[in-house]
Amino acid sequence: MADNKKKYDIEALRRQSRRRPKRRKANLRKLIIAIILMAAQLGLIIWALYAMNAFAISSYIFFQIAAVLAEIRIVLNRKNPSYKIAWITAVMLVPVLGIIFYEMWGRGRNPKRVKKGVHIISEMTVPLYGHVTGADESFAAEYPELERTSRFLRKAGFPLYGGTEVRYYELADRLFPELIGELKKAEKFIFLEFFILSEGSLWREVLSVLKEKAAEGVDVRILYDDFGCLTCLPKDFEAETKKHGIKTAAFNKVKPIVNNFYLNYRNHQKICVIDGNIGYTGGMNLADEYVNTVDAFGHWKDSGVRLAGAGVWSFTVMFLQMWEYATYNKKKHSTDTDYSGYMPDAAFCRGIKNASGYVQPFADGPLTTPDETEAEYLYMQVINSAARYVYITTPYLVPDNEMLTSIKIAARSGVDVRIITPGIPDKKYVYLVTNSFYGELMRAGVKIYEYEPGFIHAKNMVCDDKSAIVGTVNMDFRSFYLHFENGVWICDEDAVRDIKEDYISTLGYCRKIDPDEWERRPLKVKFAQSVLKLIAPLL
Repeated sequence: MADNKKKYDIEALRRQSRRRPKRRKANLRKLIIAIILMAAQLGLIIWALYAMNAFAISSYIFFQIAAVLAEIRIVLNRKNPSYKIAWITAVMLVPVLGIIFYEMWGRGRNPKRVKKGVHIISEMTVPLYGHVTGADESFAAEYPELERTSRFLRKAGFPLYGGTEVRYYELADRLFPELIGELKKAEKFIFLEFFILSEGSLWREVLSVLKEKAAEGVDVRILYDDFGCLTCLPKDFEAETKKHGIKTAAFNKVKPIVNNFYLNYRNHQKICVIDGNIGYTGGMNLADEYVNTVDAFGHWKDSGVRLAGAGVWSFTVMFLQMWEYATYNKKKHSTDTDYSGYMPDAAFCRGIKNASGYVQPFADGPLTTPDETEAEYLYMQVINSAARYVYITTPYLVPDNEMLTSIKIAARSGVDVRIITPGIPDKKYVYLVTNSFYGELMRAGVKIYEYEPGFIHAKNMVCDDKSAIVGTVNMDFRSFYLHFENGVWICDEDAVRDIKEDYISTLGYCRKIDPDEWERRPLKVKFAQSVLKLIAPLL
């Protein structure tokens, strides 16, 4: 077994986590100001409502009519039923505030700025749509039972690739050292995209390499989510990177306005591309807790994959699309962008020796798929196609009715369905909702496990020794419908075997949830879960 596939010592991890320092928070000023201003706006709204007491009867009639109209509008829109039920509940329980909050955060299909992003993509000269790799026929002959899933992704605009080497990492601790090594070899460009960039030892090591490469003339770009990095980056981050020739862009900058766009539509993608030939993705962010040098929530288990060869092209285009969107300037915008210079090197691709399978990178979000969720549909395709087993790891388990139904049907059909969630959660209220779904799933035959050493952040699915998904997509409403996400569907015997072996190994560090014990949880926990479950799609 290769070095990066060795099992880790559970007791050593526990001892190590106890002596790690807490991560230092930085640059809180922007977040505090935004919270204060948004709270002031909400306070003004509530005061205005209180002032309407002078017109009690007319106000009551007005809001009753508004509530009925809002509920009709909710029912008629095209959003997920679970999402609609949550908003109807909110409007019924608190008609006045419920209507206002719905108007601010829940109404409509997508904000204008998201629609603008769709327009930007349509203007690009090298979209993924229509990109044919020649792998379709050979895949259909080799994996006839999976052709439907591949065809679904192709019709969504995401090509299938052969000629791509896949390497799986069961810990981000083992991924980042190799990624840094690849960064040092870059000759043309480096694209880094993360939800979180956090000041710390890992970032300093990466930044040192990026400075050197930028000085050599390499095109270095960093795309990060502004909300995800509010408390993580130093104040002089942009000035420091710009001084060294590194291009940076913050996605969807947070503004102190009570508005759904700034709070909901976040870039949760993780993509690293080196020279168009090497690409990485997975659950990991660029922060010390992901490599277990600081103690966040016990041992942090994450995963990722490295692609080498033709399949990296999809990652490159996904990054450039998001970069184009984040740096959009209406006055300076040009439709003449040429991406051909970022394609994988033909000589590099010919030299790949361990490319025995197929990969299909995909992206999802209100920008790329405004009316549907390709990630959730892909998950359901894999679950519905399972004949023997489907193993899932997710930090958050808040499925909508469609996903819940797919999982239960698979389990009741005799498929071995297993799900691993964190033993130490990062968000206690989300853990309560996650835990609330255990009973329904276990009654259908699903086996639920919790990762005892700490927080499992990996977002993986492996099925029947034939296919697997590794990426950024959590099994919750926010990932499926609100965030920009990405991942890769893999049909490669070696990589799929490694992902399965990691799953089986991880079970050794988990406790299996006992249905009877779960039923005996305290009454106050059951009550809290019942309330939270009503609004789960809004969390």
